[in-house]
Amino acid sequence: MGELEELVEAIKRGDLEQVRTILDQQGQLVHGKDSTGATPLHYATMYGHRQVAELLIERGADINSMDGQFGATPSGWAIEYLRERGGFLAIELDDIAHAIWQGDTPWVARWLERFPGLRDACDPDGTPLRQIARAAGHIEIIMLFEMEKKLSKLS
Repeated sequence: MGELEELVEAIKRGDLEQVRTILDQQGQLVHGKDSTGATPLHYATMYGHRQVAELLIERGADINSMDGQFGATPSGWAIEYLRERGGFLAIELDDIAHAIWQGDTPWVARWLERFPGLRDACDPDGTPLRQIARAAGHIEIIMLFEMEKKLSKLS
């Protein structure tokens, strides 16, 4: 196992002392990139190890470094980790609710295509987006929310 891989493994485990030891010996690894272009900071944020991330930043990690696979920053990796589990930013939930109320069908369709989990999400006040769609009364948007249910019944 190479030095960068050893560092990444320590980061994945959240082993702050091992990360510190490795960086004390080979500080340049803070800038290392794996075969996908991800940095140690990408992994620290993905695995939710805040103290490790803070150490990497203190040691000079580029907080806005983009990986080579997705063009994502460490912040993007943290968000994607939560998205995979159904998480959204409050501003996204607020924006789609606004688009629903405004009857902006193309915008709502774009959001639902990109993030199908929004069909089961709630706005920041806890109101299900499906319920908002029905209350707003825009038939095309209601159909967008119901489309997933109909497709799953056909499967």
